[in-house]
Amino acid sequence: MGTIKLLADLGIKTTVNPKKADVILWPGGNPTMWQANIEGWKEVWSMFPDKEFVVGPATFQFGMFDWPGAVCQSNAHITGLFARDPDSFSNLQKSQLPKDIEIGLSHDPALYLHGSTWLSEHKEAATEEYILAAFRSDHERFNLQKPYMKCLRAFLPGRVIGRLERRSKANYLARKINMVRERATQQIPLRVGDVSGYDFESFVETIRRSKEVHTDRLHCLLLAVMLGKPSFAYPTSYGKLEAVYEYSLKPWADVTFMSVDK
Repeated sequence: MGTIKLLADLGIKTTVNPKKADVILWPGGNPTMWQANIEGWKEVWSMFPDKEFVVGPATFQFGMFDWPGAVCQSNAHITGLFARDPDSFSNLQKSQLPKDIEIGLSHDPALYLHGSTWLSEHKEAATEEYILAAFRSDHERFNLQKPYMKCLRAFLPGRVIGRLERRSKANYLARKINMVRERATQQIPLRVGDVSGYDFESFVETIRRSKEVHTDRLHCLLLAVMLGKPSFAYPTSYGKLEAVYEYSLKPWADVTFMSVDK
């Protein structure tokens, strides 16, 4: 929604038909942790090789998936990659990308809604009915690349390692929820749910009705702070929330970073 509003305010025309477009804009995301992002890029490149391709403000980290290789080996008309935090921008600079690809640093486009009429109406409708715990259930929630896990992988069968990893993830999530549960009372109950799986209106309403928000999801955090909700950010497998907070939120957002014993 922030991207759409930004393009409209800039007077940039949009179309749902990529055949009529001059530029195909991939709206950010996280190629660091999701191969599906990279596969999506490749599909667009193969279907529309003559169109300019730009990636909106995204997280770019090294280690899990080879997004630099995908970009450098592509014959597509890639013209721009934008980062949403300084660490990601630094990684773009280090990636030895083709010289004709522009790189840039910007805030996450969701923040363009800050101060909008749409947001003001939701702030007016906001209530304080529960404490919301909205945590990830995927591989971004927990760092399994610990030294002891690497040692175990050398000696234990894959199925055993799989069980240990699943148990570690479940225990880590349970510790986060227990930390939030300690704040709940009869007057302010606890609501648990990964709101990223909700439809957009339900996502917005669920956060709007909360008294405070505990989350390890970036866009849950961004909407919560824009609505003025006290927000508690929990660690993931790397510092995505921390980086965006330092660059975009620190001067004005009510965010407390929580430490979780692993």
